[in-house]
Amino acid sequence: MWRRTIRRSQDLVTSIAATKQGFIDQAFRKTEKGSMYIEQARHLHETLLGVDEPADVLDMGGIREMLVAASGFSDKGAGHLQKDELDNALLDVLTKIERASGEKWREEIVSRFLLTRGDSFGGMMRNMIGAIASRRFADAVAAAVRARGTEPQIKMSQNGKVQTIEWPERTCLFDKTPRFIQKNIDVILLRDAWGAGVVLENPDCYLACGELKGGIDPAGADEHWKTAQSALDRIRDRFDQTPCLFFVGAAIELAMAEEIFADLQSGKLTYAANMTVQEQLSGLAAWLVGL
Repeated sequence: MWRRTIRRSQDLVTSIAATKQGFIDQAFRKTEKGSMYIEQARHLHETLLGVDEPADVLDMGGIREMLVAASGFSDKGAGHLQKDELDNALLDVLTKIERASGEKWREEIVSRFLLTRGDSFGGMMRNMIGAIASRRFADAVAAAVRARGTEPQIKMSQNGKVQTIEWPERTCLFDKTPRFIQKNIDVILLRDAWGAGVVLENPDCYLACGELKGGIDPAGADEHWKTAQSALDRIRDRFDQTPCLFFVGAAIELAMAEEIFADLQSGKLTYAANMTVQEQLSGLAAWLVGL
């Protein structure tokens, strides 16, 4: 049980060293992924140097999406407009940029492209952090299954995210939204085989549900925990007999750790682990596989 690796609330607290390393890892990932936007900005600027005014570039291949971003439209926002409506809006915005910036209109458009893409880049990084946390947890589960002498069957999505891990009479699902709960659950452990959503909608097949929070920033730790609490409370409300519930977080501060530990002692949570502590993560995975 959880007492093997967590004997007090302080055991759950993220160390200063782990927090520093988490920020360093994020910086490297941002540098790597951000290079794509820098290259796009360079391409946009080089293309703009070959035209005399913004109206000349609206239908040029390869930069239309960048012009949409430079004009302040998100991908979703642009999707609500017909092509002629979007063209008129783009021309109006880009012409205003030209008039306001004079000879520097090209540089202004590039700057505005980076400003809009910076917002989407932040969202992409948040999604990536969640995906990395899910993959690390999945790796721990797969290792625990192998430690029992069984090779797990792992199904991946096209973008490399783990969707399911199966072993005899058990299936671990990631990022699923059961209809009877109507909200996403990070991890679900089911008895019996996974098949066409039938088992997913049967509460009697649920062995455990868990929430994963991979963000390392201490400033967001409490908010992540509150979000997880709401999700876990929702699960409790939907079951006559609640499955085992667990929480895994990368950023856990002392006050938050005390709340988690109290939930462990009261039985609201069955297991909890700090994702930055491999012993705790491996212990949780071994417990889950043993259910």
